[in-house]
Amino acid sequence: MTGYSTPVHIVAPYVSRHTIQIIGKDANSELLEWLSRRFPYRHCDIWKQRIADRLIKVNGAIADTDYVLRLDDQVTIVNPRVVEPAVPDAIRIVDDKPDYLVVDKPAPMPIHPGGRYNKNSLIRLLEERGYNSLKIIHRLDAVTSGLVLLAKTTDFAKSATRCFSNGEVNKNYIAVVKGDPSEDQIEINKPIRRKSGHVFEWHDNQQEGKQAISRFKVLERLDNRSIVSCIPVTGRTHQLRLHLQYWGHPIIDDPLYAHEFEKPHHAPQRRAISLRHVQLSIPQLGIDYLVNPYFTIDSGLTETARVLT
Repeated sequence: MTGYSTPVHIVAPYVSRHTIQIIGKDANSELLEWLSRRFPYRHCDIWKQRIADRLIKVNGAIADTDYVLRLDDQVTIVNPRVVEPAVPDAIRIVDDKPDYLVVDKPAPMPIHPGGRYNKNSLIRLLEERGYNSLKIIHRLDAVTSGLVLLAKTTDFAKSATRCFSNGEVNKNYIAVVKGDPSEDQIEINKPIRRKSGHVFEWHDNQQEGKQAISRFKVLERLDNRSIVSCIPVTGRTHQLRLHLQYWGHPIIDDPLYAHEFEKPHHAPQRRAISLRHVQLSIPQLGIDYLVNPYFTIDSGLTETARVLT
């Protein structure tokens, strides 16, 4: 394989202020307990220190750890030095129409701000290019690359959203999975539910979780790995990743679900995985796009475009 690298987009550290209004279910919670529950990726001791450092305010005033939150309180969280993870600096514009924009999103990169990412998100980076007020219609995981459709107008957003809701959108992903499947193709119908935080799980009981159906077809068999076409019939979070895990052929570099028949665990998602959204078709709107399904594997570049021909 040929060595391969891409430039990255780095944001200088900055100060952030984030205000959250307390709603009914959080009223009567103590401040420290609420912070620890709302943001579990930071240890309770860190929140305790930030309160002591006067970086947490309630209604503009300093508050103690045992302050009891009331309905409609405004909690302001100040982070004096935000350091965002770097992301690939390689967003490719596939098509730019008056009503919509189609891009080829690299990974790892989230679509919208959240968690550790704010400025280094697809929406914010496109704003830097002059694409303002884009409307998110569908999502890809941060670690998944490929086609993303974004609306420029409210009317198009409504039409496209309706097509997604009615199952009138055809999507095809390409994945590199572990092993050599005994089946050439398979349909998996396993419900999916949230386990905790950003981790989900499949379940044997059809009454548990949300219905999820995926179709897989082996396109090419390599040495202890296979290239698979993945078609999500439904659109649940982490659906393809979980159904490939259930099949016994998880994505080779998936940090959450890379072990056959093991329930997911809390692993960091800091690198791209070998799952790429390569085809998006919405016949009712005259939309049909196909991109080259390449992956970065073992620090190299593998081309698999031939498998779609």
